[in-house]
Amino acid sequence: MKCSARGLFVTGLLSAGALLTSCSKDAMPTMEEGLVGRWEWEQTSARDQYKLTPGNTGHKVVVEFDRRGRARFYQDDKLVSAAAFTVRRDRAGLGQPLRHLIIYRGYQNNQYYSVSGNRLHLQDANGKLLQHNYTRMVAEVSVNLATPKTLQ
Repeated sequence: MKCSARGLFVTGLLSAGALLTSCSKDAMPTMEEGLVGRWEWEQTSARDQYKLTPGNTGHKVVVEFDRRGRARFYQDDKLVSAAAFTVRRDRAGLGQPLRHLIIYRGYQNNQYYSVSGNRLHLQDANGKLLQHNYTRMVAEVSVNLATPKTLQ
């Protein structure tokens, strides 16, 4: 009886291990993958003193992050800037939460970021407390349906 109980325990342990290892790390999106996409600017605020929005600036701003580490910045549908970027995890101090930092090559400013659902929050890392909020843009899909030929 002891032998069969031990065998059952070992079988259960191996099954659980197989189940846990079958879930690939790639199946879960990383924080960096959550950043990839096109994001439309909603507002920029500084300590609730003022808020800039597309409505009061008259500009539509879009940022696009791709999987190859390129960020493209558009204003009113025109490309105005591009930069290579990398992402680094940053812990401000012992007991502080882990933050994600976008490091742009060729720019003086880097940004902390977080993604929550379809919202991107950027905070400038240069000491100015500017908070930028973006919404993920849905990719447009166009479908061309062939029209049936008319009978002759």
